[in-house]
Amino acid sequence: MDREGLFSALVEARLGEGDVVYVERRGDQYAVSVTGPGQDLAPIDPAGFPDVWVYWSGRWPDDDPERQQLVFNDLLLEMESMAGGQPDRCRWDPADPWPHSH
Repeated sequence: MDREGLFSALVEARLGEGDVVYVERRGDQYAVSVTGPGQDLAPIDPAGFPDVWVYWSGRWPDDDPERQQLVFNDLLLEMESMAGGQPDRCRWDPADPWPHSH
């Protein structure tokens, strides 16, 4: 599915507390799987790794379409940053060694 289809699938899933969402991208196509509490997480397709993927769990704002879009955009930005996408969403300056000083 394309990006718009992915957004629609997440809205239609009516994500609940404890659900874990798996999103992957291969080229410009996305796939999504929702795992409920107590279920095994969706595996990555053994036929080959996607270009980028993420597991996510959080509160989906069912009653607020504007916040849904914000959460969705943030989810995809986070996923893309894991594959070297821009902007870099690293939380810590590489020059700030562990333990963090702030």
